[in-house]
Amino acid sequence: MKQLYLMKAVCLFMLLIFSSVQSHAQQYDRSAGIRLGGSSGLTFKKFIVDEQSIEAIISNRRSGIQLTVLHLIHQPMHVSFNENFYFYYGVGGHIGSEEHGGIDKELSNADPTEFTYKEKNYLTMGIDGMIGIEYRMLSVPITLSLDMKPYLNYIDMRKIKADFWDASIAIKYVF
Repeated sequence: MKQLYLMKAVCLFMLLIFSSVQSHAQQYDRSAGIRLGGSSGLTFKKFIVDEQSIEAIISNRRSGIQLTVLHLIHQPMHVSFNENFYFYYGVGGHIGSEEHGGIDKELSNADPTEFTYKEKNYLTMGIDGMIGIEYRMLSVPITLSLDMKPYLNYIDMRKIKADFWDASIAIKYVF
């Protein structure tokens, strides 16, 4: 059942990418690729104004699936040996489902004092931040990035959880 949801999300993501393709002459307008790390998944970035972009990430986290949307601001890094490095940062949010324990109890015996926690999927939503470095190889055309995406997760309207070390690397095709 989880694989069916993941396949639907991947198909929707690919439809989004291919339906928005237009031809631009060597301009970095959009990119799509994979993100490997704490929240691994597929990523799509679209520049909206100058060096501001919207990034959508469909990721797999804790045996569930999530959609994260972020508004990012890119700034060139003035590195002496190469001008293709960019620093970026931004905020956004996510919604999806994750598997968690420690929320719902069930009795383990006839004794009402003995219980266990059930592991099951719950609706999650929350706030995300992102900070990273991107290297643009437009002649190839790909980008490589390394980022941290801390998030605050609100689980099934009952529990709050945070992760400040959701690091990843990403490789994206530029079009």
